[in-house]
Amino acid sequence: MKNRTNTILLIIFLIGSYTQTICAQEIVNRNWDSGKIKGVRFVPYPSYMGMAFMSNVWLPGKVEFTSGEIADSLFLRYSSFKDEIVYYNKPLSAQIVIDKASLNGFTFTDELGKKRIFRKKYYDGFNSGDRYFEVLSHGETDLLAYRNVILTTTMLYKDEDKVVKNMDYEKNYAFYFYSPEHGYISVRMNMTALLSKFDKTLKKPIKKLLRKNRIKVSGEDSFTDAWKVIEREGYKVVF
Repeated sequence: MKNRTNTILLIIFLIGSYTQTICAQEIVNRNWDSGKIKGVRFVPYPSYMGMAFMSNVWLPGKVEFTSGEIADSLFLRYSSFKDEIVYYNKPLSAQIVIDKASLNGFTFTDELGKKRIFRKKYYDGFNSGDRYFEVLSHGETDLLAYRNVILTTTMLYKDEDKVVKNMDYEKNYAFYFYSPEHGYISVRMNMTALLSKFDKTLKKPIKKLLRKNRIKVSGEDSFTDAWKVIEREGYKVVF
């Protein structure tokens, strides 16, 4: 009888432990009501080579509404092709494109564990309107990235279903310095473009500053590091 009782207790313990493990794997949404998230069901894009999204997997993140409220513990994907943020609504088993007008921005953590911050800003240049910009550096002058992807014509190829196609999704990223006072000024991610944004008399001390900090500008990450060091020293971009 005693052995039977111990066996029953062991089974109950194992079931309880299993249930706790399953529940621990679920992200609890504490700070939001899914009814507040306005949007429409996502319609899949045409299938071509390349990536229409920044990531092919759902990433943990949060969105900020124009009211200042935060909806957290979401699974998000940012569409570089349509400049829209999609979240997975688990109760509906549906992908929802969140209404851009309702948001200030969003944040997610990518596959490498890097926090990516996007803010909605009005762009007054070509194809003006509200855009989501990734904030690479925030300060008196921000460094922003517009993660645009476009459809381009390419050589004929066959997809996984052996269908012949001639289009692909191609990155068309654009980078800007931005300040509320001066607006946007585009910049390429190289040393020459960086130095061109400063007065001639400042180029030599800026080069010296970057050498001192062992920064060699050779792409987006090193450009961002360089700009953070430069701005911290008080140098101003010429708009």
